[in-house]
Amino acid sequence: MSDRRDAHRFTRQLSDDDRRIFRTGTIPAGVHEEPVTRSNGQPISLDVTRDLMSKFEQERRSGKWDKDRAVSDRWLAPRLHHALRLTRSQASDRGLWHWLALVVCSDYSEWRWTGKGGVAADRWYGPIHKQSLARLWWGAEIFRDGADYSPVERAFIRQDLPNSYLHRPIVRCRSLALGIVEVIAPTDGTIVLSSDQVNDLARVINLCTSGRPPEAEVGYQVDDHIAALGWADEDPAAPNDWTHLPLGPRAVDTTERSVVAGRGIAARSLRYAEGNLYPPDATSA
Repeated sequence: MSDRRDAHRFTRQLSDDDRRIFRTGTIPAGVHEEPVTRSNGQPISLDVTRDLMSKFEQERRSGKWDKDRAVSDRWLAPRLHHALRLTRSQASDRGLWHWLALVVCSDYSEWRWTGKGGVAADRWYGPIHKQSLARLWWGAEIFRDGADYSPVERAFIRQDLPNSYLHRPIVRCRSLALGIVEVIAPTDGTIVLSSDQVNDLARVINLCTSGRPPEAEVGYQVDDHIAALGWADEDPAAPNDWTHLPLGPRAVDTTERSVVAGRGIAARSLRYAEGNLYPPDATSA
């Protein structure tokens, strides 16, 4: 059995029977764990991630999220991203998330996603908008504004936003992703769109940008790879108080103009989704 202090990955998907065997402390036949390392070959420590999950468990036991487990996503997503330093390439590895969900965060995964039929298989091993931990990490990665995680909290106000958008290539354009958040969940904390509207908007934005990529309006963007990779290679320090929102990578991936343009794409698409084919100030001939 691997040293569980550092990040590993499963080399294959575990079946329901495999997971039950694994939870007893036995490695199922044919199941292997491989270490996941940083670009410099060093292991990815999970000390801060474990500290975070311990704090999360305290909050959970206090009854903070008893009425609605989904509300916990707003709290956990930015903090998990801060604690678990990964590159996007590493975070695309289902084997890593599968291992983390079962080895490090199994109690969380079962608490958050147990339904009438237990925990669905895609919450253990699934795409980034389904897997129990990947959806949180990627939600924070996509909807953060540089070091500012506050848009991430707003993105998780509606579960339909991460569910319907995380797997879509359009939100890899951070300016558009932030514009979508501003349209769906304004900074004043109101929720202006219903679940159906959020889902309809995702489909319409996809159509509106199929022949004209968002970069045509927001400007050509290059992710701040230097800042992001430097952040991923750091070992974070556990904060004295997890209640305060931490900082993300101090990357410069957007401008005020680009986010305004992204919001314009989202707002225009919303009008199309609602059947309004012309701007509000247009008049008929």
